[in-house]
Amino acid sequence: MTEFQDFIEQVFKEQYEASFGSARLEELEPKDYYLTREEEGNLIALLHAQQVLENIHIKALVVDKEHQKKGLGASLLAELEEKAEKAGVSSITLSTKSYQAKDFYIKQGYEIYANLEDMPQKGVIKYHFIKRLS
Repeated sequence: MTEFQDFIEQVFKEQYEASFGSARLEELEPKDYYLTREEEGNLIALLHAQQVLENIHIKALVVDKEHQKKGLGASLLAELEEKAEKAGVSSITLSTKSYQAKDFYIKQGYEIYANLEDMPQKGVIKYHFIKRLS
């Protein structure tokens, strides 16, 4: 598996270097963000995102069922957006499915730029969101 990942990385780096020069290759290394909320030492909410170049992609935003609808997800997004602006990021992207949190992300100012029906199975819609930062 590592051999395959190394090959993919090598080809992408070659493409990027040919387009933008070798001085910017380090910008291709993903920077992870793990933002958390705890209560009495227990993890109750987590946001995991990765920055590559000028975009941060949210990989996961999860809140324990007992602590949902209390503003934890919104506070994690706000914290990420603050960090993103300080890092010179121009956009934040994410994907969610129809049985998850589509309306929540719309309320937080994220826009749907694409959706795929029957993904990853029939009856489910996968939504792709973006929020452009100033």
